[in-house]
Order: sequence, then structure tokens, then C-alpha cells
Amino acid sequence: MGWTCCCLLLVAAAAARADDAADNVITLLPPVDQEALKAIQPQRDQTIFDRIRLAALGEPQDLTEPLLPDDLAPPGQPRQEFEPPAGRKLPPGAKPGALQQVIFTATELPRLGSDGLGLTTLDTSLTIGLPAPTVDSPLLVTPGFGTTFVDEATGPTDPGLPSQLYESWLQARWLRKIGERFGVDLAVAPGWYSDFANDTPQALRVTGHGFGAWEYSKNLRVVAGVIYLDRYDVNILPAGGLLWTPADDKRFELIFPRPRLAWRVAESDRAAQWVYLAGEFGGNQWAVRRDNGANDVVVYHDYRMLAGWERRPADLGVSWRLETGWVFGRLVEYYITDTADYRPSDTFLVRAGIWY
Repeated sequence: MGWTCCCLLLVAAAAARADDAADNVITLLPPVDQEALKAIQPQRDQTIFDRIRLAALGEPQDLTEPLLPDDLAPPGQPRQEFEPPAGRKLPPGAKPGALQQVIFTATELPRLGSDGLGLTTLDTSLTIGLPAPTVDSPLLVTPGFGTTFVDEATGPTDPGLPSQLYESWLQARWLRKIGERFGVDLAVAPGWYSDFANDTPQALRVTGHGFGAWEYSKNLRVVAGVIYLDRYDVNILPAGGLLWTPADDKRFELIFPRPRLAWRVAESDRAAQWVYLAGEFGGNQWAVRRDNGANDVVVYHDYRMLAGWERRPADLGVSWRLETGWVFGRLVEYYITDTADYRPSDTFLVRAGIWY
């Protein structure tokens, strides 16, 4: 009986030691997912500006989801009036940080014939992105300046324009996504449009736009809104249509007043090349001083059919575009003095833009 008890005690002690050994075994945890850890830990080393991802001018003023710089408008026209509306996801090409875009553009309309009118426009703008109040609803601030050099025929057909016209503006644009499918794009841009001789309030214009965009599907958006031009000839311009991307290499912007059809023709690790056909409503309004000293307001407008080529870099670096086309339906109107309308002959357009 005693030996039996001793054996039982020895067996129990061995079992206890085995349990202790099992408890002391080190079990390795699964490896840490570093990407997931970065996603959940606070980014203490980044400022709010470092986390901004904006659709600034867009393809330039919507930064890059649209493939082309929609904001590059006709001579003197504030580029925001032709930007594609919001309502899409933040484009992959939007830049981190506050500086979203810098643009330089040159446009040439040569004078053709004895009744022609030549216009050469140089303009530039810079866009800064700010959270308003968060990066998901950004405020884009864009100051811009442009100069138009006038080449007009002398004689009885002389429209009497100053040799240089200027435009400067400061746009505030707010983008906001409402729900999963709807977005709004609102902008206001006070500006000064004159020959710098007429310094009356006639030179002050406040332009802007209001758009809504509904994402019907991944590849189709319905856009509607208005553009406020604050001009004598066209004060409010309805805008809208369809934005259809049937494939990665095709983009059809069936949107008035600047419809465009674009195709990607080449792509490499460094950049993509696109060609496009577009229509455009061009022109502007300036406060000017006539030769007789009278202050006046002059409006120029035209219609354009364009073809272009654009390079879009893969690294968000420098982009450029070249385009040319025919300009027709040209009209110069004075609204204060009793001056007859002037209809310059048709001409062609050459435009080059570069932006970062």
C-alpha cells in the first residue's frame, strides 16, 4: 500500500511538471502588418497640409482625374468658368501639400485680312489648397493674371480697341461630396478687367459657377449647373451634360460650353499622351478708355473648333499641351458709347500651356 501511494505521488508530480512546462512554452504571435499599422496609428509627423489630396484645377484648375486642363480658357476668360464640375472621387493625380498647381498659357489669334483682329494672350495662375474645414471638403484659392495684346487693322474698320487689355482675378472654389454619389462645386472670383486707363467700377466683375454632379455609374456622371459671367452679352450661361469614360484610354466630356472627346494614343512609365477634339465659347469683357477720353465697356466673343495634344506625366511633374483650331462668329461690341458693332474676319488659334 505504501509503495502504491508513492507511485501515485510520483505520477502526479510528473504531470504537474509537464503542465508547468506547457505553460512556459513561448507561442510566437503572427507578424505585424506594417501597412495596417501605419493606417491606424496617428500621423504625428505630418501637418494638415501634408495630408491634403485635392482636385485642384483639375486636369489643371480639377487636377488630374480629367485628362486635360479644362481651366485653360480662351483669351482673357477666367479659367474657372470652364472647369469640369466636382462630384467625382478625389483624383489620383492630386498633389500633397498646399501648392496644387502653377499654370502658364500663351494663345495666339493672328489678324487675317484687312478687316481682321489679332489677339495674343499670356496668362498665369497659381492654386493653393486649404482644408475647409477638412481635406474632404477643400477650399481652392487661385490668383491669376493675364495680358492680351491687340493687333487691329487701321482705317474705317478699326474697332478702336486699346493696344493692351488686362485681367486679374482671385477665385475661391469649394468642393464637397454629399453622400456616395453626389457632389457640388461652387466658385466665386472677383476680378479686374480693363486697359488700366479706365479705373472706374465698370472694370470690376464677379464671376463664378455652381455645379452639381451625380455619379450614375463608375464610368458615367451627370452634370448640371450655371456659369455666372457678369458680362453684358452673356450674364448667366447654363452648363451641363454627361461625362463618360467608357475605357481607361477614352474620355468623352459631353458638357456645354466646352465639349471634348479625348483618346489616349501612347503611354509609358514616364507619361501618357492624349489627343482630343473640343469646342469652345471664347471671349471676355473689359472696361476701356476710348481715344476721345470717354470710358466704355467692350465685349469680344467668338466660337472655336479645336484639336489638341496633351502630355500627362506619371509622377505629377510638368505637363504640357498644344492645340490649334478655327475661330469664327467673332464680334466686338461697345455698350456705353454709340459705336457700331465690328465683326472681324475668321482666323485660327494656336495655344500652348505648361503647368505643374
